[in-house]
Amino acid sequence: MAIPSALVRLAATLAVLAGLAPAAWAADAARRSIIGFSPDGAYFAFEEFGIQDGSAFPYANVYIIDTARDEWVRGSPHRVLLQSDQARLDQARSEARNAASDTLVRLAIGQQGEVIVSEAADRLEKAARFVAFTVPDQGPVRGLGTVRLRITEHQLQRAGCAFGKDLRGFVLQLEDAQGAPLRVMHEDREIPPSRGCPKGYGISEVQIFPRIGKGPVLVVIVSVYRFGFEGLDRRYIGIATAFDKNPQDPAASPAAEPPAPGPTPAARTQKPKPPPGAPRP
Repeated sequence: MAIPSALVRLAATLAVLAGLAPAAWAADAARRSIIGFSPDGAYFAFEEFGIQDGSAFPYANVYIIDTARDEWVRGSPHRVLLQSDQARLDQARSEARNAASDTLVRLAIGQQGEVIVSEAADRLEKAARFVAFTVPDQGPVRGLGTVRLRITEHQLQRAGCAFGKDLRGFVLQLEDAQGAPLRVMHEDREIPPSRGCPKGYGISEVQIFPRIGKGPVLVVIVSVYRFGFEGLDRRYIGIATAFDKNPQDPAASPAAEPPAPGPTPAARTQKPKPPPGAPRP
């Protein structure tokens, strides 16, 4: 489905939380590439890739997300780390794409959404914590109205991280224009070991995928700035939610727009999905 460029009107600018350490550079700042959505918006895929600090080994990871459940598709993520001094980054990326290709083809993933925000802040101090935008209704394609995305951080502890009060979890919330909550897209109650030792977070990419006769799919890619070998490393978390209708439609009741069920990829970063019937970790 072609996406009208007028569907989204960015209504405000990014706001950056001040007061963080000025030397908070990302030593291993992963980059990202958006693969796209399935034709119905039910699935979304993106890739992160880079060179590890310390080892200088190239890596690439492909994440495929069920947007209604905010869970990884079975078999995802597809991870490649080439532990060789002669290995090249393009080799790692090619291997990761090849590993994911069967699923990407089966789900027909490749259609592009509408980009609301896309920034490449490799420094924690420049990471965006807030963005406001408008997604209007357009005929049978329902929008979101004027909304705001906000990241707030809170102190958490995790065994194996010797950074004490510097460790952070986060909450990602969608709000209306006055700041009233519409949906909590993610909330950390603990830090999963696979996320490492995170110091902070930022909004790196926001995309919507409009759908005829219902509300859009909203995807937020959050940067994770974590303690690494040579400083702060950056990795990404994809968080998705789907709307049956415009959540600010007067006819929409709170019960009609509950938070997406189940553990999110953010809560299970770098953690494989169990086979059907197996107990969840």
